[in-house]
Amino acid sequence: MRLSIIIVSWNVRDELLDCLHSIEQNRPSHSYEVILVDNASTDGTIDAVQRDFRDVRSLVNAENRGFAAANNVGVEQARGHYILFLNPDTILHRNSLDVLIEFMDAHEDVGACGPKLLYGNGTIQPSVRHFPDFRSALYQNTVFRNLRLFHRQYRRYRMFDFDFETQTDVDIVMGAALMTRRSIIDELGAMDERFFMYYEEADLCYRIIKAGWRIVFVPQAVITHLGGSSADQLPIRTRIMRLKSLLTFFRKHRGRFNTWMFSCVFKSAILLKHICNIASGVFMCILATMTFNKRRRRKCAVKVRDSAQLLGQYSWQLLFRI
Repeated sequence: MRLSIIIVSWNVRDELLDCLHSIEQNRPSHSYEVILVDNASTDGTIDAVQRDFRDVRSLVNAENRGFAAANNVGVEQARGHYILFLNPDTILHRNSLDVLIEFMDAHEDVGACGPKLLYGNGTIQPSVRHFPDFRSALYQNTVFRNLRLFHRQYRRYRMFDFDFETQTDVDIVMGAALMTRRSIIDELGAMDERFFMYYEEADLCYRIIKAGWRIVFVPQAVITHLGGSSADQLPIRTRIMRLKSLLTFFRKHRGRFNTWMFSCVFKSAILLKHICNIASGVFMCILATMTFNKRRRRKCAVKVRDSAQLLGQYSWQLLFRI
């Protein structure tokens, strides 16, 4: 078996069915299998897959175990020489799987690779990153963004100047479509289950590079990634999950003491950001009401609501439990 495609789903039946159709229509010339790991969906996912895709191996978790743990369930059952971690909200393009397989065959020093990702409207989706660092995290998540501090470090982390038409070595390829070798998983271990959601691919890529392998962006392979289908079901909670996973990454790879020192500033600056969001959002909402700008008023009201919800429901968890 050349390739095992592992897909984790949670209440995204329609997107998953479209993904499986795209695999059927653009199947590789090599032997492959599709393993679905469902995180206790309640939308009829398994019944629909078993009805329409009998060749797909469906594994069902009794509860939502998160992205990393569910992928590991799939890895335990996988028989392929290569493993492709694939999101359910993706659509394969012609020859995309063959391109990735043949690239890995031809480059024995490459431990993982990822395709060019497109949004649903056909534009390029940024899908590569440098490894996160303390300063870029402050800019991305806290009031430091309002002050424009560490903007240069954030641009470097997000790789804003990256050429998505050129094959290039990178630190991280997005976990929406990440191919690696089964031998590497056996050597380094699968995804770290402390990452319930987010940064699990960053951790895996970090370990792959530390072990001496390359990670490469391969633009000749193209996959559409609609994005956010599962995460959008819990928008505020997913922000907390993302922050928790980021700090888990830092504790693991930047040291617990350094991360503790950083988190003292980081968490306070996050709360300050949302306090500022409420104050500025209320002011702009009043201004939009006075100028009869309904669209701006709705946008500001959502901003105030989300920040108030985060402060009201999650500030204790943010400060003391992540």
